[in-house]
Amino acid sequence: MASLTERIESVRAWGRRTLDHWRVRRLWIDHLVRAVRRYQIQRGDRLAGSVTYFCFLSFFPLLALGYAVLGYTLDASSATREALETAITERLPGIAADLRLDQIASARTTAGIIGLFGLLYAGLGAMPALRAALREMSMTTVPPPNFFLGKLRDLISVVLLGTTLVASALVSGAATTVTDKVLDAVFGDNSLLSTQGFRIFVVVASVVADWVLFVILLGWVAKPAEPFKVIVRGALLGAIGFGLLKQAASLLLSTTLSNPIYGAFAATVGLLVWMNFSARLVLFAASWTSTTGLCPPPSPSPIPSIGDPLGGPVADPRSLRGPAPECKGATPRPTSEP
Repeated sequence: MASLTERIESVRAWGRRTLDHWRVRRLWIDHLVRAVRRYQIQRGDRLAGSVTYFCFLSFFPLLALGYAVLGYTLDASSATREALETAITERLPGIAADLRLDQIASARTTAGIIGLFGLLYAGLGAMPALRAALREMSMTTVPPPNFFLGKLRDLISVVLLGTTLVASALVSGAATTVTDKVLDAVFGDNSLLSTQGFRIFVVVASVVADWVLFVILLGWVAKPAEPFKVIVRGALLGAIGFGLLKQAASLLLSTTLSNPIYGAFAATVGLLVWMNFSARLVLFAASWTSTTGLCPPPSPSPIPSIGDPLGGPVADPRSLRGPAPECKGATPRPTSEP
C-alpha cells in the first residue's frame, strides 16, 4: 500500500502533467504561468512592500501638493476640487472617508513657494522605488537614467498621473450625467434598461480611466522594451484587475478597519494594506507585459538517426529538426526563468 508521501508525490506529478498539457494547448495559460513564475522569481511581494513603504511616505505630501496647486492655479474651483476628491474616493474605497481630506486641503494655506517645493521633494520619493521595482520585474538590461533625468521623469510622471486622475473624474462625472439623462429619456425613468445601462456605463468609464493610469505606469514610468500594443494589453489587464480589486475592497479591508487593536490608526493601516494590494497588482501587470513576447515551448523533435544502415553518409542531426516556431516580436527568454 502506497504511503502518504507517495500519494502526495503522485498527485503533484499528475498536477504538473495536467498543467503542461494545457500550457501546450492554450497559450494564454502558458503566458499566465510564465507571468506568475516571473513574479515569484523576482520576489514581487518584497518589491511591492518596498513600493508600499515609499508610496505611503509620499501620499500625504502629494495630496497636499495637489490641493495646493489646484487652489493657487484654479482659484479653488469647486468642480475641480470635487473631481479630485471623487478620484481619491474611487481609488481608495472605504478608506478616503476616514482620511479627513478637508484637513489635508487646508494645508495649502500655509504652503508657500518653498513649502510647495518641500512637498514636491517628499512626494517624488515614491517614483524611484516604483520605477526600480518595475525595472526589476521586467528584467531589463537598459541602464537607468542619471539623477537629473530620473528626477525629471519622476516629476513628469507625477504630473501625468495627477492630471489623469482629475481629468478622468471630471470627464466621468460629466459623461455620467449626460448618459443618465439620455437613458431616462429613451427608456423612461427608473426602468430596468435605464438602470442596467447606467451601471454598465459607469463600470466601462472606470475601467477606461484606470487603463490610462496603467498605460502611464507600464509605458512611461517603467520605460519597457516591449512594443506599445503589448503595453496596451497589459494595461487593460491591470485596469480590469484593479476594478475587481475595488469591488472586493469592502471584504479585504473590513477586518482591518473594524479591528479594535488598531484603534485610531485603523485608517492608516487600511491605507497601507490597500497600497500593498495595488502595488502587487501593478507589478503582476508588469510581469505579464514583460513575458508577452516569449515564445511558447517548441514541439518535440524526432530522434535523429545515427547513420544510414546501408552505408550512406551520416546525417547531421541538426538538419533533421524542423524550423523553429516563428514568434513575432519575441524577446530572448531570461536564463533565470524556468
